[in-house]
Amino acid sequence: MSDEAASPRFPREFPGVHYYGKEEEEAALAVIRARSPFRYYGANFLAEADALEKEFAGWLGRRHAQAVSSCTNALVTAMAALEVGPGQEVLVPGFFWVSTVGAIVRAGAIPVLVEVDDSFTMDPEDLRRKITPHSRLVLPVHMCGIPANMPAILEVAREHRLAVLEDCAQALGAKLHGQASGTTGDVAVFSFQMNKNITAGEGGMLVTDDQRLFLRANAAHDIGVPWEKGMPFDAADYVLWGAGARMSELSAAVVRVQLGKLNAITSHMRDSKWRIRGSLQDLPGVTWRRVDDPAGDSGPFLIASFGSADQAARFAEECGRRSLSCGYLAHYGLHVYYNVRALVEHRSNSPDGFPWTHPANVPLLRNYGPGALPRTDELLSRSVGLPIPSCLTPEQETDFIALFRQAYAESVGL
Repeated sequence: MSDEAASPRFPREFPGVHYYGKEEEEAALAVIRARSPFRYYGANFLAEADALEKEFAGWLGRRHAQAVSSCTNALVTAMAALEVGPGQEVLVPGFFWVSTVGAIVRAGAIPVLVEVDDSFTMDPEDLRRKITPHSRLVLPVHMCGIPANMPAILEVAREHRLAVLEDCAQALGAKLHGQASGTTGDVAVFSFQMNKNITAGEGGMLVTDDQRLFLRANAAHDIGVPWEKGMPFDAADYVLWGAGARMSELSAAVVRVQLGKLNAITSHMRDSKWRIRGSLQDLPGVTWRRVDDPAGDSGPFLIASFGSADQAARFAEECGRRSLSCGYLAHYGLHVYYNVRALVEHRSNSPDGFPWTHPANVPLLRNYGPGALPRTDELLSRSVGLPIPSCLTPEQETDFIALFRQAYAESVGL
């Protein structure tokens, strides 16, 4: 289905796709013509993934970057690199994507849910309250385009000597007062999936400054031992079990091109978002997501909160009637902890119920149903999220504002 057929008023909310051009075509064709789509060797090897890792690490200012087949696999790889497992707790906000909590469970650890604050990211004060002697890792999620409060989160984590893994899947290119997302944690992961700021359809990246963590990640993402100078090598500290999660040369070639367009993509989204938000400031009873650094917002989402859950739900419904994409956050699928059935019901991929039944985990089990995070539940129940396409014209921005006002008027009975 074309963008025009899907939505007669607005482009679809796939930021990087709207910037695809001849450059992406030529990059992919070069790999095909070279008959070398595999990342480590080929008939006429182009080393696109190698080049992407160097460019990404240099652009972000980190020592090491590991390309992977998806951000989900980047999270799983990070867990292995950090030696997360049974008997350990990983602290994660209750507003996330299912892959984030899934990686914790697959590592054999226990997720500990942390409230979000009015930035819709991890609340540092609740993080402090949730730490126990079993805590191993803090996993903040930079949701919907902006970084979490990393200075405060890092302060808590360092006090308790906990590692920090940043989930930057939804905030590539975002900054907090000049500090880019993914540059402060021990490890950080990014996504190049279809809905993200740049894309190859799928793909991910893990970054770190720690040589040991990088080599463990390299081993875990692939065949269980790391590669060095184009060949696998056997070193005792890095012999693990691999996941075969390599990025292909085709994906790497496309992401390299898209990385060069990231600033244009995020600038367009951010400018559109803040013009739209600025034009709606006069609406009584609407409050806006707290964004501590508007200049660092990567811009893909506008989040508004209403006085009640009923009004938020009605507003989302009225937006749908007007072809204005809008999600009622309480029902925002697998982004909300209590909507993840496998988490709520302590589901397992194996008959023995692992990891919930592991003897080291049984004393750590928690309830993940509605009410586990009352402040998060209340905030999400009266909030909506509207994606901001990355190529809105001035006329479409005007139309967006008008439709938002119409939906608001209908939902409050004006």
